[in-house]
Amino acid sequence: MIKNKRDVNLLKAELNQIRSNLNPFTDNYFNQQITALWEDLKIIEGYEKLKSMPMDVISTLGKGMPINHLVNNGFLTIYDIKDQVANDLLQINGVGEKSAYLIYNAVAKIKESTYQQAIPKLNPDNLSEDHTKLLEMIYKKWELLKAIEALRDDLDRFNKAIAPDIDTIKKQKGFIGSLFQSKSEKEKIKVALENLNREEYKKELENIRGNLNFILHFEVSKEELIQHFIDENASYYTEIEKVTHSQPVESHESLPTDIVEAVNRFDLNTNRLEVTLRHYQEFGAKYALHYKRTLLGDEMGLGKTIQALAMINHLAQTEQEYALVVCPLSVVANWKREISLRSTLNSFIFHGNNRDAEFEKWQTSGGVLITTYEQTLKMNFDNEYSLHVLIVDEAHYVKNPEARRSQSVYKLAAIAEYVLFMSGTPLENRLGEMKQLMSILQPDIAEKLTQELHLLQPHEFKQVVSPIYLRRNRKDVLSELPELEIIPQWTNFGEKEEKYYYQAVMADKLMAMRRAAWQGGSPKESPKLEKLLDICEAAGENGHKVLVFSFFKDVIRIIQQHLEGKTFEAITGDVPNARRQEIIDEFTKAKPGSVLISQITAGGVGLNIQAANIVILCEPQWKPSIEEQAISRAYRMGQSRNVIVYRLLTEESIDVTMLEVLGQKSKLFDLYARESNVASLALNRHEEAEDSVRQKVLKLEKERVQRSLEKIL
Repeated sequence: MIKNKRDVNLLKAELNQIRSNLNPFTDNYFNQQITALWEDLKIIEGYEKLKSMPMDVISTLGKGMPINHLVNNGFLTIYDIKDQVANDLLQINGVGEKSAYLIYNAVAKIKESTYQQAIPKLNPDNLSEDHTKLLEMIYKKWELLKAIEALRDDLDRFNKAIAPDIDTIKKQKGFIGSLFQSKSEKEKIKVALENLNREEYKKELENIRGNLNFILHFEVSKEELIQHFIDENASYYTEIEKVTHSQPVESHESLPTDIVEAVNRFDLNTNRLEVTLRHYQEFGAKYALHYKRTLLGDEMGLGKTIQALAMINHLAQTEQEYALVVCPLSVVANWKREISLRSTLNSFIFHGNNRDAEFEKWQTSGGVLITTYEQTLKMNFDNEYSLHVLIVDEAHYVKNPEARRSQSVYKLAAIAEYVLFMSGTPLENRLGEMKQLMSILQPDIAEKLTQELHLLQPHEFKQVVSPIYLRRNRKDVLSELPELEIIPQWTNFGEKEEKYYYQAVMADKLMAMRRAAWQGGSPKESPKLEKLLDICEAAGENGHKVLVFSFFKDVIRIIQQHLEGKTFEAITGDVPNARRQEIIDEFTKAKPGSVLISQITAGGVGLNIQAANIVILCEPQWKPSIEEQAISRAYRMGQSRNVIVYRLLTEESIDVTMLEVLGQKSKLFDLYARESNVASLALNRHEEAEDSVRQKVLKLEKERVQRSLEKIL
């Protein structure tokens, strides 16, 4: 209750103190804390590496060092000697003054080099106290900075609202002075006091106090923190990279220094881009913008779509707002989803009966028009239409200059000022294709490419293509990431599949609904099948093996038919356990590009298939733990390579409804596949009684399809 001028002064003092309490919590404060914690972890990581370095490593930095004397005195590794100064070393028999300083300097250089190259890895199942502190500080930064900004806004509004009444009450005099104040002035003070004691002001002040208390005493449980890290691990590493300016070593080793410097100087506009770019992704977008007509060949899983989107977004900020994406039908839905999630750009699809109307909308409002190679044949660009940037995804689809779709894309490339071709296959191993694609982008460079240059002068070859071709491998740019990445790949139904699906829904055939996206019979008619074949082809080109899981035997048969020569006998429930292991042994010995297909209920449990590091899940499962167990076949037990899991999902289908009912639509079950208390708790939360889940999904999906059909009719 505010009764007088003294109470007002106390209120003002409290509000000032609240603002003062917020002052230390700045972006810079959190960044300093994160950097310090990261550097501590780098030291610890470096020390672990020193423990594995034998003493004779120092001999590589100088001659004549008495290594035997060091070993005889118990110094077996570099870690054992890391804290020894020259005077300490002089106490060792056989070590003279010159040797002591040589040893000390050599160890100092090794320590510094090891520290610089150390990249701590955060294992959610084995977090040290220091790891937890780092994650907690990042989490606090994200949560508290938002809360602090909101509280400051509340304070500003509250101060502004009460300022007139405060000023009036400050004119209140003491007992003697009040005798000389006019009646009207006293009345104004009385009204001001009544205003300050209004219920809405009391509630607002209590809310401000409560929010301050939340900020000052903010805590997050370890379980909640770990779960958040599991769900958002890429965001944590992106934050670390951004704050600490840490980058993988030699990420631009194939590019000349002048190109790296020129690209880094490019000022990329990321306004309205709703994703934080990794350093290598930012470099890729800048590279494409700087050289205008380029070929991005990053290995799969590095986010070529995000880099292209950053390029499109930058140009949109400079009123070059007409972008066209050409891609296989299987990834049209994925492109639209990424544009919607990662930017504020408008997106349109040029496909089907509504394509001309969508084209006109695009030209009227700007944004991104997404289409397929075949549909470009139906485009008719003339002088009145605008096209600023062309993105060609899976550009090896237009490698044949005689094909009509290639010629159509080439015409579009001639119109656009900016052109980005993208392909995850290592095109330097297919010189003819590479040269053909480059001839559309920068013909002067393409003319310089010869087989002799490629084979006999590889360094010069890289120099020649450096202004047009950029390729990074996962191991070069993602060395600090966890070893598992789960990537949802959304596709649409083929025309035949969509009819099959609607019939299955109307007939309440749940199992038929789940495998409808495989009924096209060929890659041309089945976007899901086309996407699977693309992943398998790219994996083979990049030296990887693939593990494919489906619940359905007929889906397995369809996939086997189209991967003839690359697959082994499928592991199903009909295959005896002894034979299953024989199949895995054969697969382990097979060449890169091999594919092992398994029924998820047969191969998902009890087998170790670490020869594969690409996993494809053909459809979502009723129990997330079934997927987790399947992924863990490749992810644990001696797996030495990063594992990428592709979840094939179909838009406007039971896949979407299943994910919604299972509470996965936003997070897409991005758990690490490992046996841990956290994972088990998360799985238990998701797993309801299977029958009730099925009935719920069927009911919701049938209602959705009926609404959709009613709109059409």
